[in-house]
Amino acid sequence: MATEVYREGAVEFLLPVSERVFYNPRARLGRDLGVLAMRVEAERLERPLEVLELMAGLGLRTRRYLTEAPVAHILANDANYDAFAYLQQTLAEEPRVELQNELAQRLLARLYLEDRRFDWVDLDPFGSPAPFVPWTTGVIRWEGLLYVTATDAPVLCGAQRGEALKSYDAVSALGRECHEFGLRILVGFLQRRLVQANMHGIPLFSLFDGYCWRVLMRVFKGTRGFNAEHLGFIAQLPDGEYRATHAGIPAPLVQEYNPAQTVRWIGPLWLGPLHDHAFLGAMFRAAHEPYFAEARRFITKLNRELDELPIVYNLSGLADKLDRSVPPTREAIKFLRERGYRASTVHHAGNAIRTDAPLATILQLWG
Repeated sequence: MATEVYREGAVEFLLPVSERVFYNPRARLGRDLGVLAMRVEAERLERPLEVLELMAGLGLRTRRYLTEAPVAHILANDANYDAFAYLQQTLAEEPRVELQNELAQRLLARLYLEDRRFDWVDLDPFGSPAPFVPWTTGVIRWEGLLYVTATDAPVLCGAQRGEALKSYDAVSALGRECHEFGLRILVGFLQRRLVQANMHGIPLFSLFDGYCWRVLMRVFKGTRGFNAEHLGFIAQLPDGEYRATHAGIPAPLVQEYNPAQTVRWIGPLWLGPLHDHAFLGAMFRAAHEPYFAEARRFITKLNRELDELPIVYNLSGLADKLDRSVPPTREAIKFLRERGYRASTVHHAGNAIRTDAPLATILQLWG
């Protein structure tokens, strides 16, 4: 079979030319961030990590973890037999690797029954991670890290409301701010599933990179440290303003549906912080090699945003409604800060702002 040579990070690898297995360069940022987070976590624990990779694919992520991060042992699994056959060809002789070819839920159930626990659980499925998340709660160590990826954009962005309810018990809203809604729906879903298992999590970073959503969460035993006020909804009022709210707050009474008078509810979702900035700073300092340049730039973006503010406005969307030009994002942020409000950039949208300012104040940007 014909092969192609690729290089990513510190790893050079051969991949077969096949429609069944492939290399996805768009996912490189997620692998970069995973390596850096592993370095920071191993330094915190003062030992190498025990890793579970549930959907290893062709093993690129596995090889990068082995080569670039402190890993004591990694269980790499993939249910696709073609992918597993390639894993056997390339990783079977690696003493730190254990290979499995099982459905993820079945593997997780067996590992739970065997009382095996991991410092790092990597869940990177095609589409939604929702069917697998409840099973991961039985195999992650206390204060371990759960790294979850979601690629189901039509669901998390509100184009498929039924699927969103089925997967995440939540509804998004299709529009310019949908990637923020999708990110917070994903974090909120993870928290609710952890709470159901008498656990809770703290997001270390949460992002949308233009391709998929990724969340790295530290998992703790019990729910005493969980703040229920961080779970709620975002309500879009008839004038377009977004407000963070919680269950139990009365909604406006509307006798008949009228798009101009009806409040749109988005959620339930996560209203709390998206990142641990100290952890992000440690990741930035761990990125010594030049091939982490893009990752360092992205970490800087994450560190600059006021991620504890759940309300995001897309300036292009507002300008379109007013039939006016789009103001520079920096000028918009300066304008709001001068009036006493908090405002910052948004890592996943260059022409959006994260703020606690009311919409009426933001619209004053256009005079």
